[in-house]
Amino acid sequence: MLVLIVGVILVGVSWIAAWGPFGIFTELSFFPLWLGYILTVNGLSQVLFKRSLLGSMGRSFLFLFVISIPLWWFFEGMNVILQNWQYHFEHPVSATRYFIQASIDFSTVVPAILSASFLLASMLQKISLRWSMWRPTVTAAQLAASVLLGLGCYALFPLFPNETFPLVWIAPILILEPVAFSIGYPSLIADVQRNGWMRVFSIMGATMMTGFFWEMWNYYSLPKWTYTIPYVGFWKVFEMPLFGYFGYPSFGLIVFSYAATAMKLVRGQNLFDIFPSGSLARS
Repeated sequence: MLVLIVGVILVGVSWIAAWGPFGIFTELSFFPLWLGYILTVNGLSQVLFKRSLLGSMGRSFLFLFVISIPLWWFFEGMNVILQNWQYHFEHPVSATRYFIQASIDFSTVVPAILSASFLLASMLQKISLRWSMWRPTVTAAQLAASVLLGLGCYALFPLFPNETFPLVWIAPILILEPVAFSIGYPSLIADVQRNGWMRVFSIMGATMMTGFFWEMWNYYSLPKWTYTIPYVGFWKVFEMPLFGYFGYPSFGLIVFSYAATAMKLVRGQNLFDIFPSGSLARS
C-alpha cells in the first residue's frame, strides 16, 4: 500500500510540474512522473494480487532502469535516419546536459512497460481463457529467415526512410526472438509454445496503455516531443497520429524480449519465471 500511495503522490505532483510554469521543476519532471507511474502500477498490482514486478524482483528491479538506457538510445539512433520525432525545449541546453537528462529519462521505459505488463498478466491470469489453443511450430529455416528479414529492414531504412519507418518497431523482434529461441535463452516463441498467448497479449495491451500515458503527459509538457510521420500523420490523439499507436504493441514485445535476454545474459535470471503464466489460466 505504501508503494501505491507514494506512486500516486509522485504522479500528482510531477504531473502538475510537467504541465505548469515551474522552471527547473517543469524541465526535470519527466523522470519523477514516470517513476511515480512505475510505483503506482506496482503498488496497484501488490494491492490487487498480493504480488508485483517490483516485489518479485527486489533489488534486481533496478537493473531494468540500467538496461533501458541503451535500448532507447538505440531507437534514437534509428530516428537520426528516419526523422520521425523531434524534441522541443523551452531554451537551448548543452549537449552534455541533454545526454545526461535524456539518459535518466530513458531509464524509465523498460520498468514502466514491464511493470504494466505484469499487472495486466496478473489480471488475465484470473480469466479462464484457452490461451494455449494454438501453439505455433517453428523450423530452423523460419528462424534464419526471420533474422535475415530483420537485418534486411535495417539495410532499407537509409534508402527508403519514408516507406520503411514502421519496420523500426518490428525489425528488432525479428532478430531478438529467433536468436534467443535458438540458443535456449528465454523467448516469447518458446513461452507461446508451452503456455499459450497470455503473456504476449498482456505485454502488447500494457504497452498500448503505457503509450497512452506517454502521449497524454507529453502533450502540455515542455520539454516535449512532436512527430513527423510520412503518409499517416493525421488524426492525432495528443501529438501522436492515430496510426502511430499501432507501433506500441510490437514495441512492447521488443522491450520484453530484450529485457529477458539481458537479464539471462548479465544476471542469469529468467524473466519468465517472474511473470504470471498463461498456463494457469486455461479452461
